[in-house]
Amino acid sequence: MKQMKVVLLSFFVVLYVNLYGQKRKKINYNQKIEELKKELKEEDDEKILENKYYSIGYYFNKINQSDSAYKYISKSKDLSLELQDTLKMVQRMFSLARIETRKEFFSKSDSTAIQALRFLGPKKNKHKITVSLYNTLGLNANYQGNYQEAVNCYNKVLEIASDSISIIGYKSNIAFNLIYLKNYNEANEIYSKIRGSIYFDSIPDRLKARVLDNHAYSKLLNKEKVFANDFIEGQNIKREIDDVNGLSTNYLYLSEYYQTYGDIANARRYAYLMHNLALKHNMTSSQILAIDRILSLEPESRARELSIEKSNILDSIQKKRNEFATTVYNYKDEVNKRIVAENNLSKAKLQKQKWIFAVCFVIIGFVVYFFYKRGQTKKEKIIEVYKTETRLAKKIHDELANDIFLVMNKVQQNESTDGNVLNHLEKIYMQTRNISHENSPVLTGNKFEGFFKQLLSEFSTNQCRIISKGISDIQLNKLSKETQIVVYRVFQELLINMKKYSNASLVFINFWEEKDIIHATFKDNGVGVDSIKIKNGLQNMETRIKSINGSITFDSEVNKGFQVKFQIKK
Repeated sequence: MKQMKVVLLSFFVVLYVNLYGQKRKKINYNQKIEELKKELKEEDDEKILENKYYSIGYYFNKINQSDSAYKYISKSKDLSLELQDTLKMVQRMFSLARIETRKEFFSKSDSTAIQALRFLGPKKNKHKITVSLYNTLGLNANYQGNYQEAVNCYNKVLEIASDSISIIGYKSNIAFNLIYLKNYNEANEIYSKIRGSIYFDSIPDRLKARVLDNHAYSKLLNKEKVFANDFIEGQNIKREIDDVNGLSTNYLYLSEYYQTYGDIANARRYAYLMHNLALKHNMTSSQILAIDRILSLEPESRARELSIEKSNILDSIQKKRNEFATTVYNYKDEVNKRIVAENNLSKAKLQKQKWIFAVCFVIIGFVVYFFYKRGQTKKEKIIEVYKTETRLAKKIHDELANDIFLVMNKVQQNESTDGNVLNHLEKIYMQTRNISHENSPVLTGNKFEGFFKQLLSEFSTNQCRIISKGISDIQLNKLSKETQIVVYRVFQELLINMKKYSNASLVFINFWEEKDIIHATFKDNGVGVDSIKIKNGLQNMETRIKSINGSITFDSEVNKGFQVKFQIKK
């Protein structure tokens, strides 16, 4: 008993010291920030200013104030550009790209990293920062589900990296992406070589635990023999080093492991452990994954409660992303400073660029004015509809949906209120959210295929499974922007209608190409509709397809499901 008291006392002493140490660090960082800000007012040497701006941004980053960190590091980057210090400027751009990645602005982060690599020029492989930039591109590709692109980025890193310990980390990243590509044998081979390497005992504990966990998970997915202790080994290391993110992943793996072997009680226990850990440390992504895991194990008991929690998390994430977007895109004087810096680097080249820009601006202005006055082209019409939808979506979500949600909270606090009223208000609230989401902007270009697949995954549930075929074969990313928007909106409308009215349990979507013509079918096993009413109910869909010279047909009977076929020119 006495020994137990000593152990508990030691635990609380260590916990207090850690918490106190973290608080002291935050206070010290804030003090350093204030001191540096005062020094800025008295400094006019641009080299010293550049370093001080970066230091302030660095300390803001340490206390998780990403918006302020981004602002000051951007100032440091602009000054290093004016000073023609290419390497330092690239280092600042790498810091900005990492913040953009953390805030899930992956396309912006890609752009920043690629621009930095271009500044380094043909000799980029001689600089260590190049490894970090390719690593960032690999992370972004992974987060966006472009796993093959992530593997390609890490292979480029391996061509440059020389440190044996770091190489193990990059090989581990390749194996992790191979798991998502379902190349389990190749992934397991890489993990086995890593664990058999003479450097394995020398790698950081965080990486070692990740290798052990991911290797066990890959073998589980490959239907190889694996034991709970294979995951517990990595879990113990993560506990020792307080790797909460890694521990969250470990709980997810163990939940899937126990479900695979039919032990639902333990599967549910680890799903809740993951959920509680995510709540405690405010890990929103892990919280969403944990909610999905719990719902898959007990879909009825807490479905409404957890669905609302997930919805609130997604709203919170979007709000934070919007706040960060303001910092990124409204950064003061960024354009002017860039022009000044480019002028210092090459006045003659800039003057030529100005003339080209002026001529192009006049030509583009004339073309835009011509098409604006006449409004004849299909492209103009589609873009106008797209802008209108975005504006309406924001207005509905920001004004109507939030007001109704406020009323719901007030009604809910009154115990005597008729439950039917609350249910009716909740239904209206969810409808406004659906309208907002179905009118949200479409991510076009070379990221469209991943964006489209995400749409399908969002509507695929335990109650209604969506199966798709042929998406990658037709190269959606190479379609025109207008065609991509139409394809996305048509399927979005089909899926929303299916969810609202069909009571379907299965949806099959198929794409194929014949002689530069893309064919697509959508078929569900729901209640169907009266064929006479199809044209009026789906007229908007028909208008969209015809706007790009396509054709569409509908086929349905009551209790025999609903089917749509359309074809468009590639």
